[in-house]
Amino acid sequence: MGMRTRAVATGTAIALVSGAVVVLYFFQPWRTCDYEDTSAGCAMLPHDAAAMGIAAIAFVVGIIVLAAGALMRRSPA
Repeated sequence: MGMRTRAVATGTAIALVSGAVVVLYFFQPWRTCDYEDTSAGCAMLPHDAAAMGIAAIAFVVGIIVLAAGALMRRSPA
């Protein structure tokens, strides 16, 4: 497996997993509160916000790695 393929696969995996974590933390299906009908309207706890922020940064890193891998030249083999 070449460097280009490895970069594209790694970037895709990081972007997919971290993107799913961001969406999961945005909707917070495990949270309930008295003042809101939906869980997405509840206030986010500081630890949840930190985890979502780290996942958002990882998503951007995954997209950058994916783009770098896609822009690499294929090695003549």
